[in-house]
Amino acid sequence: MTMCAVASRGRPIKSLRLLEGTRVAAFAGDDTFDRNRISVADRVLRDLESTILSGRLQRGAKVPSEKELAAHYGVSGPTVREAIRALSAMGLIEVRHGSGMTVVADSSVLMASAMRSVVELENIDLLSLLDLSETLNLRAVELAIASAETAEIEEVGRAAAHFSDSMSEDEFAQSLETFLKGLIALSHNKLLVATASFVIGTHIDLARQVARDRPAEWAQTAAELRGERVAIVEALSARDQSRATAAVRTYMNRARRLASGRASA
Repeated sequence: MTMCAVASRGRPIKSLRLLEGTRVAAFAGDDTFDRNRISVADRVLRDLESTILSGRLQRGAKVPSEKELAAHYGVSGPTVREAIRALSAMGLIEVRHGSGMTVVADSSVLMASAMRSVVELENIDLLSLLDLSETLNLRAVELAIASAETAEIEEVGRAAAHFSDSMSEDEFAQSLETFLKGLIALSHNKLLVATASFVIGTHIDLARQVARDRPAEWAQTAAELRGERVAIVEALSARDQSRATAAVRTYMNRARRLASGRASA
């Protein structure tokens, strides 16, 4: 992001410090500034971020105290606190009063957060998200046929068969999440799994909304969806790529019809 000095009635601002993310741009009276000046807190932030993302500080690990970090980096307490606030905002650590700081970085959560921001910024509609979901699922079944263990496919099959008419809304949502995440996990592709974490949420939200707003339609559709989930797993068990592809497309087309009906309701 580019930021520029603003003149007031034609007179240049004598001095102005603007924080651009974690980069400080120092403006002088002659309209020049040092583009290479990086705040100390930024350097601490980047080092801690690298330590977490590289796995040297793994999820669940305790982060050294502010005092220990200040001594390690040779900086002040407020400088460390600035870096810690940024890491917390990024979803990499959790700060709890009395229990210190813990690494909570999760690739699926980070990806979902980033995608949610893009969806809101670009005003991306539900049908576009379902298109993405179909693409992810099609790739997942392709990889699953090639590399998933039979036991893994059977587990997803049990999830597909678990649905029933007597389920509460929350039970249904949990079962749907288990099935969809299990299906993607068969790909053994970490990027697919992380990317799918957000779009799976759109499936669940859509199902909840239709069940509430159009219960009669949902009662019929829910039974058809159960059969379609089972059909996907049966095709995977048979290692039949064409059947699996067709089953995923059928399943996703029904989701699109539900979404279109919600939009017109």
